Amino acid sequence: MEASGYSARQRRAINQVWTACGDYKFEPQFLAMQSDGQPDLYMNCVIGLVHKWFGDELPKQLFAAWAGDARQAVYDDLAWLALENAVYEKELPKRPALAALRQAHASAFFESEYQLSRQEWMEKNQLVYAIQSARWKTVLGQRLPVLTPWEKGLSEALACPGTMSGEEVAAAIRAAFQKYLRFDGTAHAKTPLTLHFGERWAPLLTKLFSTEMVRTDDLAIGRSAAVGENGMVRASNALRSHLRSNERETEDRDYVERCFGRSLYAPKELALMEQRDCTGNHLGCHLWFTRGEPSPDKPVSADAQRLFQQAEEQAKRNRAAYVKNSDLYQSALLRLTEQIRNCMLIHQQPDAVSARQGHLDSRRVWRLPVLGDDKVFLRSDEESTPGFTVDLLLDGSASRLHCQETIAAQGYILAKSLADCGIPVRVSSFCSLRGYTVLRVLKDFGEKNGERKIFDYFAAGWNRDGLALRMAAELLNTAPADKHLLILLTDASPDDSHKILPTGKVPLSRDYDGQVGVEDTADEVRALRRKGVRVAAVFMGENANVPNARAIYGQDLAPIRRMDQLSAAAGRLIQTEIRELSG
Repeated sequence: MEASGYSARQRRAINQVWTACGDYKFEPQFLAMQSDGQPDLYMNCVIGLVHKWFGDELPKQLFAAWAGDARQAVYDDLAWLALENAVYEKELPKRPALAALRQAHASAFFESEYQLSRQEWMEKNQLVYAIQSARWKTVLGQRLPVLTPWEKGLSEALACPGTMSGEEVAAAIRAAFQKYLRFDGTAHAKTPLTLHFGERWAPLLTKLFSTEMVRTDDLAIGRSAAVGENGMVRASNALRSHLRSNERETEDRDYVERCFGRSLYAPKELALMEQRDCTGNHLGCHLWFTRGEPSPDKPVSADAQRLFQQAEEQAKRNRAAYVKNSDLYQSALLRLTEQIRNCMLIHQQPDAVSARQGHLDSRRVWRLPVLGDDKVFLRSDEESTPGFTVDLLLDGSASRLHCQETIAAQGYILAKSLADCGIPVRVSSFCSLRGYTVLRVLKDFGEKNGERKIFDYFAAGWNRDGLALRMAAELLNTAPADKHLLILLTDASPDDSHKILPTGKVPLSRDYDGQVGVEDTADEVRALRRKGVRVAAVFMGENANVPNARAIYGQDLAPIRRMDQLSAAAGRLIQTEIRELSG
């Protein structure tokens, strides 16, 4: 639905609204338009019926409550689902033809992936799409999609019956948003767009010089319901352009250290890594490896303290979400563990160790008379450790804000199942900020019960996937085995604020996003595979990015849409990789 301001097609839409409400002086706040620009008859009828049954002021006050909020589109879309159900049930006895219109609308939703208001948001929003899918499958009498208990609760809360008054419907919507979306009744406005140079010169300057598109100069850890949006930092997606200079590098490094914790490596060692890795498409970038531990020699600023508190709050949300959905998650964990263990039993050959009984080892017979060593036999060690390690790499950019709790749960389930099968596993997250790609180790090899630290995951900033893969390759040098499996949890949407610098072949700087980012990431995956590293991915993101994921990871990919698909999809993927590593 789009704010009114009428073209020819919108005039057709407003006529549909007027016909439904019978008030030809009514100027609607919304109009329902399909993705091809044509008016949607059923939803425009709903708009008219909302005016007929609830008047003009009540809906305006309802939508005004979150007007300008960073999640306004999500609130709008979900509120219309609640209003639709209420007015449909009220009007149906008087207009039986509504049933056929409603079913046609439901069918069109699935046939053409038609999205209600603010289409670009809706196409990218998994939460709204899940709630919509449940509604329209119910209308069609089809089997409902699998929803998490949280999604199911929100869906049921928005199924407002026709017996409710307008005030009761509005109250129910606010209560649902407060309970499930943490809407506090106040709109949290986005930061306005600011350009630091004139409109005529901006395009030229951003091409000729190294520039960075940043949301703000400050990092914040928070939540967002918008899938596909990289915006965060005080719930904002506002973009600013400014020219970077070397004078800011020290300031930026200190800021990254305050935000993410001290470096795992000494400055000289880190500088050598940057010489190796920050080349080609990543020239001018910087690396930061950390465990998230604060620097003892750095005073804790007020900003840093606030960030630590936000990170702690997100960690609590991650843990609470896991506990709330423990039945679903524990079932996935047990199934995945069983699949991995069975695969290990089939493909992992036990080590032969010296023993006092077993098969005689002719190479050691001399030790018995000469050294008195009676361990001259060989036996199979069923408890032998695997000859490979697994690194899990979680996309920690702000495009994952809407599903932080889900990603933390996925990381925990994968890591715990691998560890329970005796496979050494390390878990890290990555994001980028101010030209720094930050790789944060959440759980390292050898940490007993360290999987609980994965719930400290949070999303922030951008994601330079290609450089993150180079950093992961650096970490593989510290792994306790010669063979490696690297699994990424990703939405296959590389997007960084730091441009690719001009070269002799390409004299203009380029954005690190879209096809350029995908090709760069795919190149790094191929480079790792040439070194013998197995690289695979669990993909959970927009349908539009599935081709990107295929281009980057090929067949070593497990696309999932919901948590209940994790154990089956990831299980097949990991079993395939284990067979290759054990061959």
